[in-house]
Amino acid sequence: MELTPREFDLLRFLLRHQRQVLTREQILQAVWGYDYYGDTNVVDVYIRYIRKKIDHGRSSELIHTVRGVGYVLKEQA
Repeated sequence: MELTPREFDLLRFLLRHQRQVLTREQILQAVWGYDYYGDTNVVDVYIRYIRKKIDHGRSSELIHTVRGVGYVLKEQA
């Protein structure tokens, strides 16, 4: 699977914090850096890009949305 450098950094961060609910702000700081002044919406966009690539052919999603909080990467049951 091909990932952009940003997608790779985001997926690596999620993998390092597997089963831990991460806020968009935590993700932004870790992946985009403290100097990023954009909207947290960018996290949602990149999560969608990654989901499209890693969930292809799977019966369930690996990255789950925690409404009002952020995202969590869970192992497939």
